[in-house]
Amino acid sequence: MSRLAVALSTVLFLSTGAAAMNAQDSTYDQNALRVQSVRGDLQIVRGAQGIVVAHSGIFHGPDLTHVVTRSDSALAEARIFERDYQPGQYIAGLGIAMMGAAIGASRIPDINTLIPGGLTVASFALIVYGAGRLESAYRALSKSIWLYNRDLKR
Repeated sequence: MSRLAVALSTVLFLSTGAAAMNAQDSTYDQNALRVQSVRGDLQIVRGAQGIVVAHSGIFHGPDLTHVVTRSDSALAEARIFERDYQPGQYIAGLGIAMMGAAIGASRIPDINTLIPGGLTVASFALIVYGAGRLESAYRALSKSIWLYNRDLKR
């Protein structure tokens, strides 16, 4: 009789432990964040269902700080992302536009050769600086999402 009771209690314990583990996994599965790109737009998606919680557009970046507010360490990285993302886009975009102006100016036959050269150097500097800010932003975005997911209950 006691072996039957031990066997039943073991089965009961294992089944409740598995149910508790599935409930915790579903919490993680429902709240974990990831990044995806759709037609060039950056989207932050929550859970296995793929609910978009933040996205970027041409003139704005995703509002990451509101998404990761539950994790202080992720919030610090999200602030770095928001500080660097939009300025990086604008500066790199300005550099690309200036490169186009430099190419256009070089086609004008009676223009001083210093103008296209100066525009080229300035555009190159803006592109490099903007790319550096974007690299910093993407690194902070990745780390912020990783820290947020790490802090979720499993």
